[in-house]
Amino acid sequence: MKILMDGSDADVFRQLNEYLPLDGVTTNPSILAKGKGTAEEQVLQLADLLDKQQTLHVQVVSSKYERMIEEAKRISEALSRDVFIKIPVSPDGLKAVRSLSEEGIRTTVTGVYTTMQAVMAAKAGAAYIAPYINRIDLAHGDSEIVISQIVQTYRTYGFSTKVLAASFKNTRQVISVMEAGVEEVTLSTDILKNLIHHKETEKSMEAFTEDFASRFENRNEMFLT
Repeated sequence: MKILMDGSDADVFRQLNEYLPLDGVTTNPSILAKGKGTAEEQVLQLADLLDKQQTLHVQVVSSKYERMIEEAKRISEALSRDVFIKIPVSPDGLKAVRSLSEEGIRTTVTGVYTTMQAVMAAKAGAAYIAPYINRIDLAHGDSEIVISQIVQTYRTYGFSTKVLAASFKNTRQVISVMEAGVEEVTLSTDILKNLIHHKETEKSMEAFTEDFASRFENRNEMFLT
């Protein structure tokens, strides 16, 4: 299981990565529009910060085939590291995925809501697909069923495309896709911070410190001289 940050703030990633074993970053035009600096500056800062094992997913803004191809190549050429180009699942998008795949540019098909969209993306040559978990539910679908179908279909037919689940509202949804066998998830900074926090854990830590201090002359460290 790989866990990525869905965001564009390099400073936030650096802080989280100090204690969370993060596996990369995903961005999209909406995230970049809310960030600090130009879109290019935000992406370049992230690219410089990530190590070789951590992945970066950057989305095109264009919606037409020719412009998607041009933009994907500009992004790839501008970065001195591997990058996955995010392409929306649409007629022009799938056409672009096929062309880019033939040229060795790896893609992440995003905006996936159905199993058949995921199948078509895999057949087009996508390295990843990004199903929108919470948005599937909001659109009166059942994300648990959709994700299970996608994972099982990929296994049955031997697709190499990986599932990078996105758009989560809470950690329960994260656990659900983990149980379904999803390889990777990308999470907002709020959800990432909540992955390891629990009020009972914090209460236990406080109790340990208080108990030790009450017995050993208010000292809160072992082996003091």
